[in-house]
Amino acid sequence: MNVRPPALPRPTAAQVFGARVRIHAAHHPAAFAGGGGLVAGAFVALLALLSAAPGLTDPTGAPGWLLAGVAGAMLVGALVVALLLGLYARSLPKVAETDPVRYATARIQAASGELGPDPETNRLAHRMSTHTGYGSDPRHHLAPVLVILAFVTVRPLAEIIGPDFAPSMLFQLTPAVLLVLLVVPAHRRAMARYSRITAFRDRYESAHS
Repeated sequence: MNVRPPALPRPTAAQVFGARVRIHAAHHPAAFAGGGGLVAGAFVALLALLSAAPGLTDPTGAPGWLLAGVAGAMLVGALVVALLLGLYARSLPKVAETDPVRYATARIQAASGELGPDPETNRLAHRMSTHTGYGSDPRHHLAPVLVILAFVTVRPLAEIIGPDFAPSMLFQLTPAVLLVLLVVPAHRRAMARYSRITAFRDRYESAHS
């Protein structure tokens, strides 16, 4: 009985677009971070201008200070987003691949847990799987989530446990409950994906040892 060889995965248009963005970010991190910062700064400035519009039209107000506040908000927004995008660009796998279709295909191949039929795609997928920005253990990212969870939980619990408890106080735990409901399934999916990437890496290294 003939067994058909596995076919290369087909990335969707969204995955190809994401690959195109990642390739640009990895090869031009400064331009990627700067462009994103400019867009974010313009968006923040627009929101600040809309919120400050009543004060700008008030002749008794101080439009100069308001405009300075808008400029400050725009600068802070641009710098924060540019910094985050710069860190994101630095976390991407450093590969020479510039074809977004092959790049996206390799990401899917690594996340499948199985070796594919194309050696070049497998090699690229292995390179991605060994990079901390793609194949890192999701448990390493739980620390900030736990800090946020403690922040939104400790104070409400202290009030609920206190002598002035009222059933309506339980609503103060809503942010913590929503955070858990969002994080737990997302973490489980991330762990399953991490297990598949690890399995792919082990299979590739076993086949090329």
